[in-house]
Amino acid sequence: KGLLQYEPVSHLRCIEREEIDIMSSAKPKETAASPAKLALLVVCWYAGNTLYNVYNKKATNMIHAHWFVATAQLVVGIVWSVIMWATGLRKVPNLNASDIAACIPIGLFASLAHSGSVLASAVGAVSFAQIVKACEPAFAAVVGLLIPPMDIKPILAYVMLIPIVGGVGLACIKEGKGVDINVEAFLFASMANAAAALK
Repeated sequence: KGLLQYEPVSHLRCIEREEIDIMSSAKPKETAASPAKLALLVVCWYAGNTLYNVYNKKATNMIHAHWFVATAQLVVGIVWSVIMWATGLRKVPNLNASDIAACIPIGLFASLAHSGSVLASAVGAVSFAQIVKACEPAFAAVVGLLIPPMDIKPILAYVMLIPIVGGVGLACIKEGKGVDINVEAFLFASMANAAAALK
């Protein structure tokens, strides 16, 4: 009688174990990216970023409409996303009203960060804009300390900001001229940093 009561349960457990084993074996194993592939992707990203900044500078020099260029790029991104969703190449995000409301400030700050980057390169040298934008971690650290909930990093993270800020300061010094800063480009790049940190 005891065997009759417990035998079906043991069979069920065996079946469950077999199903779990089948499911786990059917699931594809994730493989880590090779160092060579990672290095190639980083090189491609830097090359693409460099070309993007150079052509941004050319475009803004040609038409002298910096805000238009920045806005047009965002519009192209929106249109491209819609095409990808409409064709099924990308899965359409399933968002409710609260999700959309939560995304609005993120999208706003992302747009400001993008615009600030384009404008900084447009009114000053591309190299100078990129140098100032290298200070973004410092902006993120300050935002993390000032805006709740407070995000305190390990002390080593703050120490690593010293060479970043110091490098930006050195890059602003030109031989025979002292500190040479394009104030307008500096302000736009700083706006981009602040917006990226708030995002």
